[in-house]
Amino acid sequence: MTGLQDIFLAHHEEYLAAHAPSAPQIKAINAIMQCRTAALGGHSLVCGDCGHIEVSYNSCRNRHCPKCQTVAKEQWIDRQGMDMLDTRYFHVVFTLPSELGALAYANQQEAYACSSKPPRSRSWGLPWTAGTSGPCQG
Repeated sequence: MTGLQDIFLAHHEEYLAAHAPSAPQIKAINAIMQCRTAALGGHSLVCGDCGHIEVSYNSCRNRHCPKCQTVAKEQWIDRQGMDMLDTRYFHVVFTLPSELGALAYANQQEAYACSSKPPRSRSWGLPWTAGTSGPCQG
């Protein structure tokens, strides 16, 4: 089965030229390409009976690496499931105007905090509340 590491190993130069990723993205790409290879070192286990050698290479531990984070991802999903209410959920996606992209990227914590708060009325300064009538809700 072809994995992300195989794809980056075969095509990373083309990807870097075509997409100009940021420094953190390049760091993640390099970590994924080196994960569980001799580049990160490793250790050997030797069978005392037959002398068979089993080599295990170290992982990159990068949070974006699918090889390293599979177990952590599954544990996170299980923890999230315990916090969910027994009701239907809706996934909502919104896109910021392109003019705000660089500002939001540079201030991610504040941008995410603002995106999870309800909007306020411009005229009254009151929070929007589900089921209530505001100046734009009729």
